[in-house]
Order: sequence, then C-alpha cells, then structure tokens
Amino acid sequence: MPPLPELTGLGQARSRFALIFVAHALGAMSVLSVLTAGPQLVATLGLTPLQLGGLASIYSAALAAASFPAGLVVDRLGTRSALALAALAIAAGLALAAFARGYAQLGLGMAVCGGGYGLINPAAGRAITLWFTPKWRATLLSLKQAGVPAGAAVGSMSALIGPADWGQAGILCASVIALVAAFLFGVLLPTEKPQDLRSDRDQNRIRAILLLPELGRANLAAGVTNGVQFALWAHVPALLHHVFSSGTAVLGLAVAALHAGTFVGRVAWGVLTDRVLRGDAARALCLLCAAALPGVAALAGLTLFPQPALAVLGCFLLGFTVCAAVGLHVALTTRLAPPPLLGGALGYTMLVTNLGGVCVPLLIGVALAVAGTVGAALVLAVLLGLALAFLRAPFNPTKG
Repeated sequence: MPPLPELTGLGQARSRFALIFVAHALGAMSVLSVLTAGPQLVATLGLTPLQLGGLASIYSAALAAASFPAGLVVDRLGTRSALALAALAIAAGLALAAFARGYAQLGLGMAVCGGGYGLINPAAGRAITLWFTPKWRATLLSLKQAGVPAGAAVGSMSALIGPADWGQAGILCASVIALVAAFLFGVLLPTEKPQDLRSDRDQNRIRAILLLPELGRANLAAGVTNGVQFALWAHVPALLHHVFSSGTAVLGLAVAALHAGTFVGRVAWGVLTDRVLRGDAARALCLLCAAALPGVAALAGLTLFPQPALAVLGCFLLGFTVCAAVGLHVALTTRLAPPPLLGGALGYTMLVTNLGGVCVPLLIGVALAVAGTVGAALVLAVLLGLALAFLRAPFNPTKG
C-alpha cells in the first residue's frame, strides 16, 4: 500500500476530483438513460409497466450484490484500474440495453450497469482517502455524491437524442460517454501496484473486514439512513398527491425542495464535519439524524395542516438532513478501516447501505397502508432514533 500522498498542485487536485465526480455521475446516468426512455421501450419492445419498474429493481439488486466483492477488487487492482473497469462495465451494459430486442437482454444490461457502479463507490471513497489531505476528507466525500444528481440530469436528457423511431439511441449515447470516461480514468489517474491475488489472502481480508471493531455498528446506521432516503423518494410523491390531490404545482415544488436540500446538505454537512467537528463524522451524523426529526414532524403535520409551505419546508429539511447522509457514512468508514482494507470496508458499507434501501421503503409502505401518514411518520422517527443509538457510542478511528 503506497503512503498517503499530498497533492502537489491545485490543478492536479481539481482534475482528479473532477474525474471522481464523473465516476459517480456514470451510475445515475446509466439507469436514468434507460428509465427515461421508458415510453419508447414500452412501444418498441412491448414492455409492461411492471417490467419497466423491474429494470430499476434489477439495477439496484446488482448494485447491492456487487458492493462487497467490488470493494475487494478495488483493494486488489487499485483505484485507477477499478474506475476504468467500472466505466467499461457501464458502457457494455448500456450497449446491451441500446441494442436489446427483448426484456431479457435489457435486464442483463441493467444488471451489468449495476455491477459496474458497485465498483465506483469503494473506488471513489478510496481515492479521496489516499489522494487528498484528511483536512477536507468529509467535504470531498460528501461533494462527490453530488455527481449522482448531475448524472441523473444527463441520463434524463439523453432521451431527447436520436430519431423518434429508435428511443434507445440516447442509451447508446450514454454508453459512448461511459466509454470515454473509462479512457480518461485509464490515462489521467495515478497508478498503484496490484496486491496479491491469492485466495487465502482474500479470505483473510474478508474476515478482517467483517471483524473490524465498530464498523458493523456504523454500517447498520448507514443502512437505516439510506433506507429512509429511499423511502422518502418512493412515498413522498404519493403522500403529497393524497394531501394536495389537485395541487400538482405543490407536489413539484416539494419534490424539488427535497432534491435541492439533498444537494445543499451534502456540501454543508461535509464542510461542517471538517471545519467545525474536526472530521468527526459520527458526531455529525448524530446531529443530522436529530435535525431530521422536525422534517418528519412536518410531514405528519400535513394531515392536520395541509399547507403547501409546510410540505416544502418539511421536504427541504429531510433532503438537507437524512438524504445527505451517505457521504458522511463513507467518511466514517474511512476513519474506522485501515488503508489495506479500505476498499473492501467501503464495499461492506455500501452493501449494508443498499440493503437498507431495499428493506425500509417496504416497511414504510406497510406502515402507510396500516396506519396512514402519521403511522409512517412514527416509524420514520423510530428509525432515526435507532440510527442515533448506533452512532452515539464512541468510535475509535484507525490511525493513518
């Protein structure tokens, strides 16, 4: 493992971080370029709405399944090779989807894209940790996540590209973008010596990662907060539509406030962690979870006070807090894992994080069906309290 290097020039720092930002954009771009072409896919391939929604599930399942092994691959190959491989996988998956003539090939393409993005999360986190000074680590780990909405915008706009009779042209364009990114990663990022590939080393590494003190507890909190984020994405639009049945403008403003709050929060919490809390990501996450509770209360209050301003304020606060937590969880993992195990540890974190995104939306859906908005808000508050309980006990960060 090479020693922690300091960047020698501002231009080099900016170019490396820009490439990490692009890497995160690729994952959202891949899935949104396909989902935005949904109407054309329904028309040309005869897909049902259930099949179309299943594409997102296939992508998410592949992402979760790939996360832990992808972290081990990152530790083996190094960041540059892992990011280039991830971009190539996304390009290949999108090419499969672009030329798909049936659902099976389309689903396979989404699975390959999800597996590729599984490599990006641990590789990007490892890159920030190894290439940049710890003084701005939490800020950069949070800011790189802003590549996700940027990539989502590019993927959504790709549906406008190409002839009207071939809706998959935009998907092919996204594949070309990923291929160009793979070339840039391979040419512009620094190299690292690959680690030993013996299987016994892998087994020992997995055991060491799973036994890291306190990482499992930190990851449980990550699963809870990410699950709450996915639950908000899944259920807030329907909840607001129920409260403001004819207020499409209110719905649009509130959802926009949720995403705007997410973007602002990812930057603000990172800066707060680095500049005020001296890199203590666990403490920042405790403050974040506590600050999210008024947002949950605002959603519950809509049943008694169906005011548009309350909906917009509540959504912005939830976006600013719980939807902005991912970068801080990655920062906490980088403090708890030693450098030789960092990629695998980040993969472990993303595995539990994505599993939370699978389970919690289902739990909130059940709560909505059984007890309505107030019951769902109560479950959200309990979950945030559970995350606080996981995070309140002291953590002992790894030196280095």
